[in-house]
Amino acid sequence: MRADIRAAHDAKHQEGCETDGDGTESPLYGDVLESVVERVTAPDLAAAAWVSREWLRAVRSTLRRRPRRLPWLVVHRRRTTAAYDPHAGAWLAVHHAPRNATPAHVRLVRGARGDRVCALSSSGLDVAGDPLGLGTPAARVVPMKAPAVWRVDPVLAAVGDRVVALGGACRLALAEGEDAAAVEVHEDGGWTACDPMPPALRESAAATWLSAAATDQRVYLVDRATGWASWFDPAKRRWGPVRQLRPDASVSTWAVAPGRAAAGADAERLVLFGAKREENNVVVQTWEVDGDALDLSSSPGAANDAAMPGEMSEKLFPREEDEGEMFLPSIGVCGNAVGGYVYNAAELGNGAVLYELREGRQKGSAVERWEWVPCAPSMRADPVGRAILASSPVGLDELVFPSRAC
Repeated sequence: MRADIRAAHDAKHQEGCETDGDGTESPLYGDVLESVVERVTAPDLAAAAWVSREWLRAVRSTLRRRPRRLPWLVVHRRRTTAAYDPHAGAWLAVHHAPRNATPAHVRLVRGARGDRVCALSSSGLDVAGDPLGLGTPAARVVPMKAPAVWRVDPVLAAVGDRVVALGGACRLALAEGEDAAAVEVHEDGGWTACDPMPPALRESAAATWLSAAATDQRVYLVDRATGWASWFDPAKRRWGPVRQLRPDASVSTWAVAPGRAAAGADAERLVLFGAKREENNVVVQTWEVDGDALDLSSSPGAANDAAMPGEMSEKLFPREEDEGEMFLPSIGVCGNAVGGYVYNAAELGNGAVLYELREGRQKGSAVERWEWVPCAPSMRADPVGRAILASSPVGLDELVFPSRAC
């Protein structure tokens, strides 16, 4: 496609050509060029922007008129990164040198502006500077000191310009007075200890057992098994209310993601996801939650208990004949205030489901549409090995990298 773009620019048009300021001729310009650019996939937009100044103006104009806000689904593995473009409906494979950190040390930092992989060790915390874990050599990682408490499975979140480490401490290495549910905030080059997690979350104070969502103001935590939830504000160094978000007692696993607040509203919103078994099928439901009080939404026209289409949940959670009645689904979610992805946390190779949130105060459920996302080809080719799923907006700057369609 990129070769086609350059060929289209270099081809001579017999008449009606416009000359750019750099002396080159562009057979496509104005509304015709913008109409073509609107149909170009994101990676090819990056190439199109380099064709000429006229093409660069067309790319910028297209993105202003029709911004591509849905986050990408990014699958991080030791040697490769696969990124799913929701606008093109296609996977891209990004090849890079093996990370220095061992797979066990690679973690995820949740963030309102996009998730980032990081390498956590007792000597430091290195956070990737871009959503694909690439970037220029100088900006590839953001190095930080390690938290004061040695952590092996913490929840890590970026809230504004602060990084928060919650729980996940190594109990065998705790010094006297240290808490496995300890919370620290990184700001101005150092870590500050804060109040530990509330009692309702202490038994599950690790990333394995908690679902986390980060916004511009807070990090929200939900116990995957019990639905107990709270939020932490790193700027004010305080915890919010503790609530048990369990609107359906038959749900066996919970997850949380940022919601889309109404235009002009200051209050944050969340989307609560729950998965349960009904006879031989798994049902995935959603509820809107008020971010301040952690109460289920009661706004006019809000329709809670909206479910993912059955054919998609069947693909996410296929039932094997020998599983019997003990099979319980395990749900994972990553996303932002525009949309995100739901996946089977126990079987990442099953694929994912894209969800897009409804805008503003429109009546209806929080989720406006669902769309199936097939498994990344690299996962199908090599299903063995650890993978980390993340979501993030991906811009033109991040797409100037060696990549190819999967």
